[in-house]
Amino acid sequence: MTTMAGYLENKSDMIVHHLATIIPNCEIYYAKKEDKTCFVPDMLEEAIKEKFTPYLQCCK
Repeated sequence: MTTMAGYLENKSDMIVHHLATIIPNCEIYYAKKEDKTCFVPDMLEEAIKEKFTPYLQCCK
């Protein structure tokens, strides 16, 4: 069984996006494929620890 990531990070701008609350015009749609990454464990705290900033439009 495959589970979907809850958070997706953009390495080029160091922003993390929450996929469950993503908005239609979210900037993650325009990120290059090679810039997108996920963290294990898939937690917002882990992304913040790695110096990513939550995207305020989808990480409320």
